[in-house]
Amino acid sequence: MSKQKWEFPKKPIPLPFSHGIEMEIQMLDENGQFLKGDDMVFLMKKMVEQARDILIHMIEYENIPSIIEKKIADTPMITYNEEKGDVLTLSYKLHGKPIDIEIFGRDGNVAAITYILECVTPPCEYIEELVWWAQAVLLIAELVLPKELFLVSAGFNPLQQEYFRGLTFADHSHMGTFKDDYEKIKIYNMFRNFLPHILALSVNSSLMNGHPTDAIKIIGKRYACPGCVRSIRLKKNDTMLSLNDPKHYIPYMTDPNNIDFFLNTIQKASLEDARQQDIFPYTDFGTIETRISDAQTSIARRIGIALLLQLLAFKARNMREVPDVGSATIVKNRVGAISRGLFSVFRTEDADSDQIASIDPNFADCYFNTEGRLMQDAVKGMLRFIGEDKSIKKFFKVPLRKIPFLDPIIISVYGSVDWADPPLTEAEYQLSLYNYRQGDAFKLLGDLVYMTHNCIVNPTYSPLNGKPNYPKFW
Repeated sequence: MSKQKWEFPKKPIPLPFSHGIEMEIQMLDENGQFLKGDDMVFLMKKMVEQARDILIHMIEYENIPSIIEKKIADTPMITYNEEKGDVLTLSYKLHGKPIDIEIFGRDGNVAAITYILECVTPPCEYIEELVWWAQAVLLIAELVLPKELFLVSAGFNPLQQEYFRGLTFADHSHMGTFKDDYEKIKIYNMFRNFLPHILALSVNSSLMNGHPTDAIKIIGKRYACPGCVRSIRLKKNDTMLSLNDPKHYIPYMTDPNNIDFFLNTIQKASLEDARQQDIFPYTDFGTIETRISDAQTSIARRIGIALLLQLLAFKARNMREVPDVGSATIVKNRVGAISRGLFSVFRTEDADSDQIASIDPNFADCYFNTEGRLMQDAVKGMLRFIGEDKSIKKFFKVPLRKIPFLDPIIISVYGSVDWADPPLTEAEYQLSLYNYRQGDAFKLLGDLVYMTHNCIVNPTYSPLNGKPNYPKFW
């Protein structure tokens, strides 16, 4: 195994809710191309076998953290999934009960020939446990990958000439361990309200066919780039996520058991048909699945997004009622965030702010009084909504600013970075590389390969390397 630059602490920080992450990773050849479908199926069988052997060796011979060792219920095994083929399955305990998790294999999208490697963490109860597993499965992926292939972690292959259904890359979060279904649906409603904010922070697919969608324009040190789409993955993907239609967008829910209302709103016949939504609260595992984020280049940013979801869920748990900002508001800002990320204009004219204030004045103040018009300002409002909560600080027992995996998120809106001013995401990072390489996308792809490796070896490292400048309320 590659030597870790990050060490598991003696006292890991507990999470309010269990959390697992599905990471979709690109495997490209030296020309930046995907393997053919038949080659991919053959290759994955060998990789899964090697991954099993490496994981067994880690468990039996390496000094893994005792918290993790105690949760491994059985020897890792290869199982067969009708959609994915051979996968590496791990039996892992959650609250003492073993759960079988397919942690490594080919993505199961059967609608198209898929080239996606799926690396999955088990459900974790500590921040550092989630970090350890995210790094472990990605390190295994590096070790079993043939020498002629390379890993790239981003929402889209910058050299891909056109969009194909099923050929984009995302991070999916699964959150669980709720008190009851009513708490779960409150948390779902909270995620739904802030979905554009999470989306804007996680855009990471700003190039296709070797270039961005428009000329790069830098204003001062700001990568404004008004015509450059920040998430080509989401811009093109209108069949495997929620539609930009307020009438049929995933609805605000009051009764968690009224599944027919959920299905009728999004016009799906069954939960199986409905599962590919931005947020899905009815998984077979009893979790809420959030599917909106582009694949992040860094583990640090993946964990930062997961922590934001944890903090929003904790807020929802302690609220009497989570307000509804309305599908029209969410969809408008979803569209804007896809196109311009944190530079998009935050639109709230369709929301009934007075009614929302009557339900929860603090929520309304942080959501609507953003002291600016950009999504960057809206994210600052979300961070204020979280950071001013004393119960959050009491739960974690350490200041949030002391959790390093939140640094990349804070840097995106408050930070100091040598090469650019906020707002910044990994989409802007790709645009900056393209600009630095004078439009040579092949060299840019090489940079992404190198950066993906660096971020796997050191899970605290992020391409947005700078000073976070945490606000006072954090």
